[in-house]
Order: sequence, then C-alpha cells, then structure tokens
Amino acid sequence: MEKGKNIKMKQTEEDLRMKLNRLKQEIQETREKRIAVEIATAVAQVANATLDEELAVKMARYAIMNEETTAMRKEHDVFNKDITKRLQKIHEKCFFFNQEVNSGPEDTHPRVTEEDTGEEIVYKPPFKGRRKEENENCP
Repeated sequence: MEKGKNIKMKQTEEDLRMKLNRLKQEIQETREKRIAVEIATAVAQVANATLDEELAVKMARYAIMNEETTAMRKEHDVFNKDITKRLQKIHEKCFFFNQEVNSGPEDTHPRVTEEDTGEEIVYKPPFKGRRKEENENCP
C-alpha cells in the first residue's frame, strides 16, 4: 500500500507543480498585458495633452484675432461717423447737393438718343500708304 500512496503523492506533487507553473505563466501574461495597457494609456495621455496644448494655442489666437477685429471695427465706426459728419456739413454748405437727381431734361434718357439707321458697319483697316503701282499711275 505504501507504493500506492507514493504514486498518488507523486501525481499530486506533479499536478501541483503543473498548476503552479500555469499560475506563474498566467501571472506573467497578466503582467505583460498590464504593461501593454499602461503603455497605451501613457501614449493616449500624451496625445491628449498635445491636443489640449494645440487647442489652447488656437483659443489664444482666436482671442487675439477677436480683439484685433473689435478694435478695427471701432476704428471703422469712428471713421464712418467722422466721414458722415463731414459729408453732412458739405451737403449743408453746397446748394447743388440739395437738388433732385432726376431734375434734368426728359429726353436725355439713353433710349431716346439711340438711332437705328439700319446701315451695316464695315471695318476698313487704316491706310498704310500707296502701292507702287498706284504711285506710278499718279501724275
């Protein structure tokens, strides 16, 4: 019977060693997976930080351009108000600005002045000089 117990113990020891080796292998695989996940997480965090920086730079540019645009609009509004005031003063001083636009003669409209003679227009090139034959024939 001792031999039977020995065989069972050996099988049990071998089973335990195999289980222990499987557990060690699973632990190693889990560590490798964890390391891979940590690396991927680090890469994603770096990419996220880079995108955050780019966004911050773009937002700063937008703020600067918005301020410049606002300042330009203010200058433009002041300029337009100044021009408007000047034009109003000139309008008050000069009497011809007060006249109506359509106060001219009635028959000066382009349709009235158009003439259709029905003649065909023929293009003739400019005169460049006489030919030798014509010069010989002339007295």
